[in-house]
Amino acid sequence: MAFALSFLAFVAIPTLASTVYFGLIAADQFVAEARFAVRGGAMAGLDALSSLTGMPSVQIIQDTQVVTNYIESRALVELLDEKAGLRARYSVPEADFFASLNPSKPIERVVKYWQGMHHAKIEMPGGIVVLSVRAFRPDDAVALANAVVAASEQLVNEMNDRARGDAVANADREFRLAGERLSQARAALETARNREGILDAATESKKADTILSTLRTQQLELEQQYAVSLKQSVSADAPQMRNLKSRIEALAGQIKEIQSELTALDGAVGGPSALSASMTRLSALQLEQQIAQAQYTAAATALERARLASLSKQIYLTTFVRPVDAEEAQYPRRGMNIALTVAGGLLLWVGFLALARFASGRLGR
Repeated sequence: MAFALSFLAFVAIPTLASTVYFGLIAADQFVAEARFAVRGGAMAGLDALSSLTGMPSVQIIQDTQVVTNYIESRALVELLDEKAGLRARYSVPEADFFASLNPSKPIERVVKYWQGMHHAKIEMPGGIVVLSVRAFRPDDAVALANAVVAASEQLVNEMNDRARGDAVANADREFRLAGERLSQARAALETARNREGILDAATESKKADTILSTLRTQQLELEQQYAVSLKQSVSADAPQMRNLKSRIEALAGQIKEIQSELTALDGAVGGPSALSASMTRLSALQLEQQIAQAQYTAAATALERARLASLSKQIYLTTFVRPVDAEEAQYPRRGMNIALTVAGGLLLWVGFLALARFASGRLGR
């Protein structure tokens, strides 16, 4: 008796219920399929993953995963409900009671229901997204699939706009910072030039070297002339010798004065800065201005490139298989579902019998 009752409970009744439901009650469900890919807007160099496997770049794979995760999200369900009437399309008269959606259910239940009525997967190595949407009428499946593709494309466009806006904003900020640094460097150099009375350190250095070289040459010539005159027995007290001596001493004084201005050889404390120190300070400020100018030029170039790049899409969604009306229902899979019910019932029944025998054996001891 227990044998028959257990078989009835675990196998016969579930099989009968499954046969009645899937054979007579369950409504047909039609599938609309779309295929699309997220692609980059410009040809980019292969990264390590691409070069080894031939797969799309990591960035493209991440963007594709963003899209497929968005298809699962509440945000998309709310958009589909607003734009494509998701609740109404899953509560049509063609739907059976158990498979249809109660339109009064909260949004969390609707999201869970939607996740069971569609499937989105990424096919590797191409990174192609295969989207299939089920509905109780072919045109509803097509409409929802088209709405999902449109929403995905809108998401990609928003990602484009955000990325382009961020790139231009960052480049503009760097450009403004570089401009401020260049202005500060120019102002500091101008102040130093007015304070030191020198326009260009390199020019002043060349001028000082030229003057010193000229004076030393003249001094050397006069000293040679003085020495030759002495050898010719000209008295050192002679007028022309005293004149040469005076000129030599004057040149030596000029050379010492210039050297003192350049290097402060006199060691005076609190006196005017040496010309060499002034030129060193000016050289440092000029180098700072040159660096700031180079950074400003690079920032201006980067800003222009960012603005040009903002005119084109960095990523875009390409749909190469559009949803079409199905001519035959693919769900529910009636025979398979009934067979699974029978198989599951038999397994449960066998397990129950084994457990009952084990329990009776224990009690018999």
